Amino acid sequence: MSAQDSPPATRVRSGRWLKAALLASLAVNLLFVGAGVARFIVGEAPERVTGLSQMQLIPRKFFSELEGPRKAELLGVLRGFGPTFRDGRKAARNEIAALATALEAEPYDPARVKAVVDGFSGVSEALVAHGGQAALTLIEKLTPEERKQLAKQIRMRSERGRVRGAEKPSGE
Repeated sequence: MSAQDSPPATRVRSGRWLKAALLASLAVNLLFVGAGVARFIVGEAPERVTGLSQMQLIPRKFFSELEGPRKAELLGVLRGFGPTFRDGRKAARNEIAALATALEAEPYDPARVKAVVDGFSGVSEALVAHGGQAALTLIEKLTPEERKQLAKQIRMRSERGRVRGAEKPSGE
Protein backbone atom coordinates (compact mmCIF):
# COMPACT_ATOMS: atom_id res chain seq x y z
CA MET A 1 0.00 0.00 0.00
CA SER A 2 1.49 3.33 -0.95
CA ALA A 3 1.34 6.60 0.99
CA GLN A 4 -0.99 7.99 -1.65
CA ASP A 5 -3.68 5.35 -0.97
CA SER A 6 -4.20 6.18 2.75
CA PRO A 7 -5.35 9.83 2.56
CA PRO A 8 -8.30 9.18 0.18
CA ALA A 9 -9.63 6.45 2.52
CA THR A 10 -9.55 8.92 5.44
CA ARG A 11 -11.28 11.57 3.34
CA VAL A 12 -14.02 9.10 2.39
CA ARG A 13 -14.75 8.32 6.06
CA SER A 14 -14.81 11.98 7.06
CA GLY A 15 -16.96 12.71 4.00
CA ARG A 16 -19.53 10.16 5.17
CA TRP A 17 -19.80 11.82 8.58
CA LEU A 18 -20.11 15.21 6.96
CA LYS A 19 -22.89 13.96 4.67
CA ALA A 20 -24.71 12.41 7.64
CA ALA A 21 -24.42 15.65 9.62
CA LEU A 22 -25.66 17.71 6.68
CA LEU A 23 -28.56 15.31 6.14
CA ALA A 24 -29.53 15.51 9.83
CA SER A 25 -29.32 19.30 9.70
CA LEU A 26 -31.53 19.36 6.62
CA ALA A 27 -34.08 17.10 8.34
CA VAL A 28 -34.23 19.37 11.39
CA ASN A 29 -34.59 22.48 9.23
CA LEU A 30 -37.41 20.85 7.24
CA LEU A 31 -39.12 19.92 10.49
CA PHE A 32 -39.08 23.56 11.66
CA VAL A 33 -40.22 24.85 8.28
CA GLY A 34 -43.04 22.29 8.27
CA ALA A 35 -44.10 23.35 11.76
CA GLY A 36 -44.13 26.98 10.67
CA VAL A 37 -46.20 26.23 7.59
CA ALA A 38 -48.64 24.13 9.64
CA ARG A 39 -49.04 26.97 12.15
CA PHE A 40 -49.77 29.37 9.30
CA ILE A 41 -52.34 27.03 7.75
CA VAL A 42 -54.07 26.08 11.01
CA GLY A 43 -54.10 29.60 12.42
CA GLU A 44 -54.23 30.66 16.03
CA ALA A 45 -54.63 28.30 18.93
CA PRO A 46 -58.01 28.03 20.65
CA GLU A 47 -58.70 31.12 22.68
CA ARG A 48 -58.65 31.00 26.46
CA VAL A 49 -58.07 33.50 29.17
CA THR A 50 -54.99 32.65 31.22
CA GLY A 51 -55.93 29.03 31.64
CA LEU A 52 -59.46 29.70 32.85
CA SER A 53 -61.17 27.32 30.49
CA GLN A 54 -64.62 28.20 31.76
CA MET A 55 -64.20 31.77 30.40
CA GLN A 56 -65.25 30.96 26.86
CA LEU A 57 -67.27 34.16 26.60
CA ILE A 58 -64.24 36.47 26.78
CA PRO A 59 -61.72 36.11 23.92
CA ARG A 60 -58.05 36.16 24.91
CA LYS A 61 -57.33 38.67 22.15
CA PHE A 62 -59.42 41.24 24.01
CA PHE A 63 -56.84 41.30 26.79
CA SER A 64 -53.93 41.64 24.38
CA GLU A 65 -55.36 44.97 23.20
CA LEU A 66 -55.49 46.45 26.71
CA GLU A 67 -52.74 48.53 28.30
CA GLY A 68 -50.62 47.08 31.12
CA PRO A 69 -52.27 48.40 34.32
CA ARG A 70 -55.83 48.04 33.01
CA LYS A 71 -55.08 44.58 31.66
CA ALA A 72 -53.68 43.52 35.05
CA GLU A 73 -56.74 44.93 36.82
CA LEU A 74 -59.22 43.05 34.63
CA LEU A 75 -57.23 39.81 34.68
CA GLY A 76 -57.20 40.14 38.47
CA VAL A 77 -61.00 39.96 38.41
CA LEU A 78 -60.78 36.65 36.55
CA ARG A 79 -58.02 35.33 38.78
CA GLY A 80 -60.35 35.86 41.72
CA PHE A 81 -62.50 33.09 40.26
CA GLY A 82 -59.47 30.79 39.90
CA PRO A 83 -60.02 28.77 43.10
CA THR A 84 -63.66 28.15 42.16
CA PHE A 85 -62.64 26.91 38.72
CA ARG A 86 -59.86 24.74 40.15
CA ASP A 87 -62.23 23.13 42.64
CA GLY A 88 -64.79 22.53 39.89
CA ARG A 89 -62.24 20.93 37.57
CA LYS A 90 -61.01 18.73 40.43
CA ALA A 91 -64.60 17.63 41.14
CA ALA A 92 -65.07 16.85 37.43
CA ARG A 93 -61.89 14.73 37.39
CA ASN A 94 -63.17 12.88 40.47
CA GLU A 95 -66.47 12.16 38.70
CA ILE A 96 -64.58 10.85 35.67
CA ALA A 97 -62.55 8.52 37.91
CA ALA A 98 -65.78 7.40 39.60
CA LEU A 99 -67.24 6.60 36.17
CA ALA A 100 -64.28 4.37 35.36
CA THR A 101 -64.73 2.59 38.67
CA ALA A 102 -68.47 2.15 38.07
CA LEU A 103 -67.84 0.76 34.59
CA GLU A 104 -65.38 -1.83 35.92
CA ALA A 105 -67.58 -2.94 38.82
CA GLU A 106 -68.88 -6.50 38.86
CA PRO A 107 -71.76 -6.88 38.80
CA TYR A 108 -72.35 -3.93 36.50
CA ASP A 109 -74.84 -1.44 37.97
CA PRO A 110 -76.45 0.87 35.38
CA ALA A 111 -78.00 2.99 38.15
CA ARG A 112 -74.55 3.68 39.61
CA VAL A 113 -73.20 4.67 36.18
CA LYS A 114 -76.18 6.97 35.63
CA ALA A 115 -75.64 8.57 39.05
CA VAL A 116 -71.98 9.26 38.25
CA VAL A 117 -72.83 10.71 34.82
CA ASP A 118 -75.51 12.89 36.42
CA GLY A 119 -72.95 14.03 39.00
CA PHE A 120 -70.51 14.94 36.24
CA SER A 121 -73.23 16.88 34.43
CA GLY A 122 -74.00 18.80 37.61
CA VAL A 123 -70.36 19.69 38.16
CA SER A 124 -70.04 20.79 34.53
CA GLU A 125 -73.16 22.95 34.78
CA ALA A 126 -71.76 24.58 37.92
CA LEU A 127 -68.48 25.34 36.12
CA VAL A 128 -70.35 26.94 33.23
CA ALA A 129 -72.42 28.99 35.69
CA HIS A 130 -69.25 30.19 37.46
CA GLY A 131 -67.79 31.11 34.07
CA GLY A 132 -70.90 33.14 33.29
CA GLN A 133 -70.68 34.90 36.65
CA ALA A 134 -67.00 35.67 36.07
CA ALA A 135 -67.84 37.12 32.64
CA LEU A 136 -70.60 39.30 34.11
CA THR A 137 -68.30 40.51 36.88
CA LEU A 138 -65.67 41.44 34.30
CA ILE A 139 -68.16 43.12 31.97
CA GLU A 140 -69.47 45.28 34.84
CA LYS A 141 -65.95 46.72 35.23
CA LEU A 142 -65.52 47.66 31.54
CA THR A 143 -65.71 51.18 30.20
CA PRO A 144 -68.07 51.82 27.25
CA GLU A 145 -65.08 51.76 24.87
CA GLU A 146 -63.83 48.48 26.33
CA ARG A 147 -67.29 46.95 25.94
CA LYS A 148 -67.19 47.88 22.24
CA GLN A 149 -63.72 46.35 21.92
CA LEU A 150 -64.98 43.17 23.59
CA ALA A 151 -67.98 42.99 21.26
CA LYS A 152 -65.66 43.40 18.27
CA GLN A 153 -63.39 40.58 19.47
CA ILE A 154 -66.36 38.30 20.11
CA ARG A 155 -67.64 38.90 16.59
CA MET A 156 -64.20 38.32 15.08
CA ARG A 157 -63.81 35.03 16.97
CA SER A 158 -67.29 33.97 15.87
CA GLU A 159 -66.47 34.73 12.22
CA ARG A 160 -63.21 32.75 12.42
CA GLY A 161 -65.21 29.77 13.72
CA ARG A 162 -67.57 29.94 10.75
CA VAL A 163 -64.72 30.15 8.27
CA ARG A 164 -63.10 27.04 9.77
CA GLY A 165 -66.37 25.14 9.48
CA ALA A 166 -67.10 25.13 13.20
CA GLU A 167 -70.74 25.96 12.56
CA LYS A 168 -72.96 23.97 10.24
CA PRO A 169 -76.18 25.22 8.77
CA SER A 170 -79.26 23.92 10.55
CA GLY A 171 -80.79 20.79 9.12
CA GLU A 172 -77.53 18.92 8.61
